[in-house]
Amino acid sequence: MIVEQQVYFMIQSDELDPGQITQYVGVEPTRSEAKESRRGRKSGRLLPPRHEWMLDSGLAETTSLNEQVEAVINQLAGAWDRIGELTADGAAATLVMLRSFEPGEHASPRGLFLDAEALSSLHRAGADLWIDEYDLS
Repeated sequence: MIVEQQVYFMIQSDELDPGQITQYVGVEPTRSEAKESRRGRKSGRLLPPRHEWMLDSGLAETTSLNEQVEAVINQLAGAWDRIGELTADGAAATLVMLRSFEPGEHASPRGLFLDAEALSSLHRAGADLWIDEYDLS
């Protein structure tokens, strides 16, 4: 059974802080974190290693990954070329898809589908796709 599923788009940069990324992209992030703004609990190292700008789908964790991807893609509809300029200048852009599972009677089908429009938008932005799944059994 799926316990959690979440989709977000992340831009990471060594030079541009989250405010500068927001200004350039023209979309407010859901969350952001400045480079080396905190220490890791276990390592004590300064984290994160790069400035991070993240936009969540805004949908419940029970919403399908496909619907969450569509929500993120739609929120960034006018920004893909600007994101592509950032990645061309050294920033990293990633669509993150995360799911956690646990065993149970009501197991959900696993898998997802990205349509050509979603893939084209990611390609125009020079973005990667990251699918992260955990089996909590």
